[in-house]
Amino acid sequence: MVADRSAWVREIEQVILAELSRWGVPGASVGIHFQGVDDLAAFGLANVETRHPVGPDTLFQIGSISKIFTTTLVLTFVDEGRLDLDTPIVAYLDDFRLADAAAARTITLRHLLTHTAGFDGVRLDDHGQGDDALARAVAGFAELPQLFPPSECWSYCNGGFDLLGRIVERVEARPIEEVMRERVIERLGLERTTYFAHEAIRHSVAVGHLQDDQGRLEVARPWHVPRRSHPSAGVITTAAEMLRFLRCHLDDGEYAGRRLLSSDLTRAMRAHQLLVRPGRRQGLGWALLESGGAEIVSHIGITLGFAARVVMVPVSRFAMVVLTNGDRGDAAMDAIVEAALSRFVGIETKHPVVIPASSPSLSPLSGRYRLATEEFRVYVAGDRLQAEQVSIDPLTGAETVAEAFDLAAVDDGRFLVIGGLFDRCFAEFLGDGQGHVRFMRIFDLVAPRIGAMTEDSQSAGTRR
Repeated sequence: MVADRSAWVREIEQVILAELSRWGVPGASVGIHFQGVDDLAAFGLANVETRHPVGPDTLFQIGSISKIFTTTLVLTFVDEGRLDLDTPIVAYLDDFRLADAAAARTITLRHLLTHTAGFDGVRLDDHGQGDDALARAVAGFAELPQLFPPSECWSYCNGGFDLLGRIVERVEARPIEEVMRERVIERLGLERTTYFAHEAIRHSVAVGHLQDDQGRLEVARPWHVPRRSHPSAGVITTAAEMLRFLRCHLDDGEYAGRRLLSSDLTRAMRAHQLLVRPGRRQGLGWALLESGGAEIVSHIGITLGFAARVVMVPVSRFAMVVLTNGDRGDAAMDAIVEAALSRFVGIETKHPVVIPASSPSLSPLSGRYRLATEEFRVYVAGDRLQAEQVSIDPLTGAETVAEAFDLAAVDDGRFLVIGGLFDRCFAEFLGDGQGHVRFMRIFDLVAPRIGAMTEDSQSAGTRR
């Protein structure tokens, strides 16, 4: 079902419908801003149980795109001189602790905003829905290990943005949600945008969906994002209101004649801070991608049963938001976004080329890599690497082995994941400068190497 028949929908509607069908995504809300005009369209179902359709004002979870809201909010305090990007955060949060005391004294807002703080930020514990949820979560950061010294490496860090939210709470002496509403949401006139299910339920709301092994859809439960994760993943919004937020960034911090953030800091958000890999740089909050000679400002967001993506091409005054309510929505969005970038701004997406590799060049990469309660066991299989993802119960130590996947070398030195839970994402192996592999970075998260593969494990892997 299409709620809007604007010209751009007639051109790319078939791509949208085909990708939603191909990946089993029940619904989507899509918005494009181009040449000063907003166009919106809605597709499919908000809920497969109730059969309620997606409308142009249906609310979706946007997951990690919330980090751009948090970045914007934090920089309003930098604008006012109440926070500083390069002052250690202990100046604002004097009780902050990590397992590495020296790192805790060194980390700055810039480290947090660029995912270079170095501590293990993969933590999803729930501290309830009270106003103290974020404070209690950050108090638990004292147990988090330091993967690398601040500034040494890049590893996507949800915990860093939750920490930013806690700093805002300490500066303002009130919950982050109240501060966000006053300083960002209300200033932009975002009437439906919220963090809370009890506020969202007053409107049309999409629910997330999961696919079972047979491709059948079921409603994802629970629906809410833990309150301690609101700064990193908690925003709920519509395509129309997300476009309004993006237009503010295209206009360098101003919307409808009202200034939200200084032009200098808004532009700094999308300015180069560090190189992550060829074609991928990091701004303040934003991911900066290079494709077809153009720079794309982007972010994705994934929660239970939801996937979302925003892209901007500032030089072309183009912005797009895609909100989906299926756990394979990220796959569906690839072709949708590529079609829009080609149609509106002439950017043709370059896809990675798989190249053959030799066993001797791959052998040093085999080993065991640990990420929180997940272990990746990597071994050589012909001209490719293969890997198993093993989930480890933190209480019992029991192991659950997921489907094995291939790591195929591609032309820029990365490896493309084929199969398994991380299908289509990339893996990289990072050295210590002395010829030894130190980390595997997968799904943008750094997993330290903790040991070699045993002969039995390598033999088992080769038989697959």
